[in-house]
Amino acid sequence: MPMKRGVVIQEAYDKIKQMIYSNQLAPGQKIVYTDLAKKLKISVTPLIHALNRLEASDFVSYIPNKGYFLNEITLEEATQLYEVREALELHALPKVIEKIEQAHIDQIKKESKKYRHLEQAPAERDLFLADAQFHLYLVKISGNNILHRMLKEIFEKLYLKYPPQYMDTARLKEIASEHRSLLQALARRDIVAATAITKLHIAQGRERILGSLLKKKKETLYVP
Repeated sequence: MPMKRGVVIQEAYDKIKQMIYSNQLAPGQKIVYTDLAKKLKISVTPLIHALNRLEASDFVSYIPNKGYFLNEITLEEATQLYEVREALELHALPKVIEKIEQAHIDQIKKESKKYRHLEQAPAERDLFLADAQFHLYLVKISGNNILHRMLKEIFEKLYLKYPPQYMDTARLKEIASEHRSLLQALARRDIVAATAITKLHIAQGRERILGSLLKKKKETLYVP
């Protein structure tokens, strides 16, 4: 019985995160756990445990007398996540270049084609997730499983806590071009070019996300 209960909690935890990915739940939204339990077809008790686990992972906050809310990413948190992301990806690059083969590049190109035509809402989050998968695949090639897990956690924080309405479709088109340039540098085993492209790519994404968060913050402060 305890094992079955643990499975139900884990499934609820995973399904809630998937609902955020698919825009069924949004950062900042209050969670009416009785309604959510019905939607997930589970009882309230395991759902509460799943929400507590999400709270421990900083995806959810519980406010006494108000309930559970999905967390939105803050300007400070996004800045720190991008700093760590850059450090991890640059650390992995030499090993990626050492181990990458044409079969890896062909697989990445094949996966990228699935997202080529997703250019309009609500596809923005899908394209941002495609960007995450691209970088996670590269880091996986390095063979460093701990680094891969850490980077995956960073992407989850960025994309599960960043409101989809602030995502910029124009940036998404740039992402595809930057991916192609990085793959070309990796195929040439050009560490200098790959490092420069990776730094620029991450900086561009950081600028867009931090810029949108700063704009939202100013709008909140100066509401008439």
